[in-house]
This record gives sequence, C-alpha cells and structure tokens, in this order.
Amino acid sequence: MDDIKALREKVKDLKVLFVDDEEDIREGTGIFLNKFFEDVTICSDGEEALKIFKKEGDFNLIISDILMPNMDGIEMMQEIRKINPDIFAIFLTASRQTGEIDSKLANITLQKPLSFKNMIFLMQKLGDMKW
Repeated sequence: MDDIKALREKVKDLKVLFVDDEEDIREGTGIFLNKFFEDVTICSDGEEALKIFKKEGDFNLIISDILMPNMDGIEMMQEIRKINPDIFAIFLTASRQTGEIDSKLANITLQKPLSFKNMIFLMQKLGDMKW
C-alpha cells in the first residue's frame, strides 16, 4: 500500500483528459482516476475533448476510448498531436487486436475497462517520466 501511495504522490499533479462515449465507463473510470490524479477532465467524445484541449491545452495525459461517435479517438489524437506531439496518450479499447493501433498516436494501449492492475502499471510508467 505504501508503494501505491508513493506512486500516487509522483503522478497526482498531472492534468488528465479522459474521453469515452459510454456513460457508465465515464462515471466509473472517472471516479477511479480521481483517486490517483487531482485534476481530471471528462469528455463524452473526441470532438468535445479536442475543443477542451484547444481551449486549455495544458494537459499532461490523455486517456481515450478509440471507437466513439462524432470524432473517434484516433482522429482526435491525430489533431492533438498536431498541437502537442509530445503529450502522453493512452488508448483504451474493448478489442483484443491492439497491434494495429499507430504507436505515434498512443504511447500505450490498454484493454477496457481500466483495471487496478493497469492503473498501477500506468502510474509506474508515468512516475518514471520527467514532468
């Protein structure tokens, strides 16, 4: 438990943009993310997330579903990478075929739903980075 507290301390100040079109996933994952990060913005599709990203722009991390209406996660990340090519991005997907996702768009691809095990893995990766 002390290791988790130490990891949280390393990443808690990161500003997170979470994007998913499923209300239950947004609510559950939003609660989960808020246990680790102090500043989490939640959007229901890529179009909404892109508008917020353009307006605020100071996010450290994007966690996004891939398949969404209006603008999917891939199209959203293509646009965000034009603005900030270095932002750390994670795709969440229900699909088991993650190998075909362009690694230039997402640093990591994880299976949905975001599990405690995956969250610890993610915090370890983020904790090792220089912010």
